[in-house]
Amino acid sequence: MERDNNENHHQEHYFEGVEKLLEVWFTRKDGAIQHCDLRKVPREKWVSMLKIVRCEIISMTRNDTIDAYVLSESSMFVSKRRIILKTCGTTTPLLCLKSLLYLVQRYAGYDEVQDLFYSRKNYKRPELQQEPHRTFADEATLLDAMFHDGAAYCLGAVNRDCWYLYTLNPYASPAGHSLSALLAGANDGDDGFGASDGEEGTDGSSSDGCCDGIEDSGSDGAESSDDSLDLRTMNLCGLNKRNVAQRYSIGMGSGRVQNASEADQTLEIMMSDLDPEVMKIFTKEFSANAAEATQKSGIDKILSNVTIDDYLFDPCGYSMNGVLKNGEYMTIHITPEAKFSYVSFESNIPQSSYLDVIARVLETFRPGKFIVTSFANKASVVEDTHKDLLNADMLSEFKRRDIQYCHLKNYDLTYALYSKFPS
Repeated sequence: MERDNNENHHQEHYFEGVEKLLEVWFTRKDGAIQHCDLRKVPREKWVSMLKIVRCEIISMTRNDTIDAYVLSESSMFVSKRRIILKTCGTTTPLLCLKSLLYLVQRYAGYDEVQDLFYSRKNYKRPELQQEPHRTFADEATLLDAMFHDGAAYCLGAVNRDCWYLYTLNPYASPAGHSLSALLAGANDGDDGFGASDGEEGTDGSSSDGCCDGIEDSGSDGAESSDDSLDLRTMNLCGLNKRNVAQRYSIGMGSGRVQNASEADQTLEIMMSDLDPEVMKIFTKEFSANAAEATQKSGIDKILSNVTIDDYLFDPCGYSMNGVLKNGEYMTIHITPEAKFSYVSFESNIPQSSYLDVIARVLETFRPGKFIVTSFANKASVVEDTHKDLLNADMLSEFKRRDIQYCHLKNYDLTYALYSKFPS
């Protein structure tokens, strides 16, 4: 993450470590995707698109199934059908959507968006963000202008730490998401979706899903949520633990839209208030280079058989991508400054439970509090993490403060907030 992206240098230094995460899956209406591939998009076209986002490529690693880019602000992953763009600081990923769709249509061979996810934790300093990223309501409004069946959610307490999600909701409409129609709609007026030719950038609903919430007693002293929310767009329904456990026992209901041909799962851990001694490792004062920081911290031991591409920023800050076989990845981004320390971990490795991975991540970074989210579709082998988190009032020295479960079309999602006990 670049350290010089605050326009107001005369103000007290601050860097927003919280990332905006955009994930888009593509397909063809006729199903003939054998010769389609997002990796056919030339690198120079990605470079131009990322100018709209306000970041640039630092390095890249790849294997047979995925291209992984370390960016000046976090990461981008490109595989056959999916692109993941994860950016921190004051970046503007939603403004590149039109350019992204144009590049996919022109070079990759797809003609439809199959699925889209946009998510982020609440910011500490939302006023420093660029439009439309200052509030989640504005972000959802921009996405609603493109997608006719979007659904916006907030998991967690809206006046404390929380996590926002926007995704597509085919329960609402059977119509697809043609790239041609989406690009034509983006051209109808100035919606701020980026340049029309995909080359240069300008800075310029309700849901039928089911969301079950449990809020544990106790306060973790978290800062208030940053966003002004139109709660009519949020599907928040509270149930007690017994009802949620009953939902597990009957198999989560029968209304799932099938997407069983390709397994997909994601674990995210978003950590704050980190141990200063650990954070020192990710500065030029204590580590000569990224490889030394990776080894000193133990990041190289979190997952095995990972090809690591890492970068240590000057004077501080750290990013890494790791690629594994079969399109699996991990990525870590670190903002080490004591007043606003933040670390994110993300991976899509398939395993039935993530508790061992969560434990290794917490041991490595020693946060004061963290949010964990676990996504998995029906084809995924991930099946125990939802129950694990529901049953885990304590994880080592961390007490669970909040947990919610959501059943969303193809996916099951669990959100949980933990902080050190006693807090």
